[in-house]
Amino acid sequence: MNDGRSTRKAKVLPFISRIERDRSANLQSLVEKAKLMKLEGFDSINWEESSWSITGGRLIKLTGKNTNASKFNFLYSPQLGEQPLPPNWDHAAKALFVLRFHRKHQAAPNQRNFITSVGYVAFVATELGLDLFRLTPEALDKACRLASQHYSEGVAYNIHKHIAEFAAHCDANGLCKVLLQYKYAKMKRPTSTGGINHTRLDDPSVLETKSDKLITPAVFKVIGELYQTVPKDHKYRFYILILSLLCCTGRRFSEISLIPNQKLSFDTEGKA
Repeated sequence: MNDGRSTRKAKVLPFISRIERDRSANLQSLVEKAKLMKLEGFDSINWEESSWSITGGRLIKLTGKNTNASKFNFLYSPQLGEQPLPPNWDHAAKALFVLRFHRKHQAAPNQRNFITSVGYVAFVATELGLDLFRLTPEALDKACRLASQHYSEGVAYNIHKHIAEFAAHCDANGLCKVLLQYKYAKMKRPTSTGGINHTRLDDPSVLETKSDKLITPAVFKVIGELYQTVPKDHKYRFYILILSLLCCTGRRFSEISLIPNQKLSFDTEGKA
């Protein structure tokens, strides 16, 4: 029986053109390619530092705030102690941060969430005595479970997605000795995903045609009786007509009252 979980795995294209048997060489190629990128606002970053300040470009414009810089910390999340990412993990996170932004121009929250997700994988792998090159699906599963313990359902869902994306990047660029082909088995889209009052297309409620904006049949009946019985020359006849329009069209008074002032618009083919 379908429980709402998707079986699709993250698919990404490799960033490096040649995959070597040496995993460390692939990581070095990934880092070198990232360093070659000339992205707006990345001029002042120091690759070896754990905190980057982006001073321009889309990462500033997409923050939704009037700011001159956007800061990105390559650290464990506060729940894990906010320590710098371990060696190799930090280079992988930084390289993928640059290259995935160059490819898809993600917003700042998306990039921060990706860094947090890499941090969870690195934290769990380090506890298990694994380095980046020996990462396993079991470690990824444990990282996802740990994120679910620390965050709400919606936030954890996004971390699960980014962990799967990170694993896909590892596969595509030959960073791990094991082919991960990973997706968290318990990952399921929360009902709240998409914002407050958001209704997904597969939600059963979309089949319901009843709306709170429509009046009840009893009110329809009363207005109908008034429309039929109030004489045309009655001083309140005009208000009855307005109420009839409001009821039959489901429109507000301001919309109905402006109908006489509206003009027909035509498309390029002259159709109204």
